[in-house]
Amino acid sequence: MPARIGPPEPEQLVALVTALDARITHLETTLTSDGDGGAESGTAEGLQPVAWPELDAAAAAAAWDELGTWVAAVLVPSVAPSVRQIPPCWPAHTWGRETLSWLHTAYRQAYGRLGSGFQAAEWHTRWVAHAYAAFDAPDTARGGVCDRPEHRAPGRDPGRRLETVEWRPWFDRARTEDLAWRAALQPEAPDEPVPEAGHGASHG
Repeated sequence: MPARIGPPEPEQLVALVTALDARITHLETTLTSDGDGGAESGTAEGLQPVAWPELDAAAAAAAWDELGTWVAAVLVPSVAPSVRQIPPCWPAHTWGRETLSWLHTAYRQAYGRLGSGFQAAEWHTRWVAHAYAAFDAPDTARGGVCDRPEHRAPGRDPGRRLETVEWRPWFDRARTEDLAWRAALQPEAPDEPVPEAGHGASHG
């Protein structure tokens, strides 16, 4: 009778998983790189989620602008959320910015060059719903109402559709405050030394 082969040793499993992980990473890089080796919309490198805590003021400005453009031009017209699903004051809250930021990244992955119909369907049926659930959490904006009374609009229809004209002032204010905060954290660039005579100074 042939000898029975026992289960692999833990060390063998670790080596196998490590090798497979390296091959998968290599395959992803090969499939997602463009002809010039750079990153573009639809590639793995170009679709990294925005790590907001790591951004300086300049990078944050670009991220804010890209997010705002997408929400106004894509999310609001195509999904038509109500203010209960996405409250107008979302830019004023970290959880609002983070939620729509990852939803934006997921959208770019689904509709990018390497996206597919399955990913697009999943974005609409799964990730949009997850974003709404994140906004409806007890510590965010349950029922479309955040915990700050000054953010509420008494007397207005709580089921109305979210419009850009309603959230844009919140966005502009939050962007300005965020960039000012980040700029204050950045060390000031040292003044350039004044060249001494005979060492770059001009004589006329």
